[in-house]
Amino acid sequence: MHFRSRQRMHERMRYTLSPAVAGALLALAACAGGVKTVRTSDAQLAPRPSDCPLEFLQKAPERPYDELAELETHVTAAPAGGTREALRPKACELGADAVIVTRDFVTNAYGHAIVAGTAIKYRAEAPPAPEAPAPEAPAPEAPRPGAPVNL
Repeated sequence: MHFRSRQRMHERMRYTLSPAVAGALLALAACAGGVKTVRTSDAQLAPRPSDCPLEFLQKAPERPYDELAELETHVTAAPAGGTREALRPKACELGADAVIVTRDFVTNAYGHAIVAGTAIKYRAEAPPAPEAPAPEAPAPEAPRPGAPVNL
């Protein structure tokens, strides 16, 4: 092979990314992306510490709440508490009290998982309504004149 053609081939290879390398880079970029967050509320709550107490729920709670954001992340190495724990820092940053988990499943044989949920804030419970005063017992009727009196 001629020296010049070898040099041109080397230059072309230097600037061309193989599909395998491109795929690996995309996979790494997806893992490093953090938690995808789509805000569903304009509420700006005070952030909580990244390890704040947080409930992970299978369904919507009975008590009243407001949705803050939809969260989703891809997990390749699950945290100690499981894949859902990957949502905790972002939910706490949003000021959430709980996450209603909507997806949590492994996607391949290597343990790659997708976990998603809705970050929520419980509404403050309304104070109980004041009790109405008990009705007063009716005053006894005064005897009518000439009516028999029981002693």
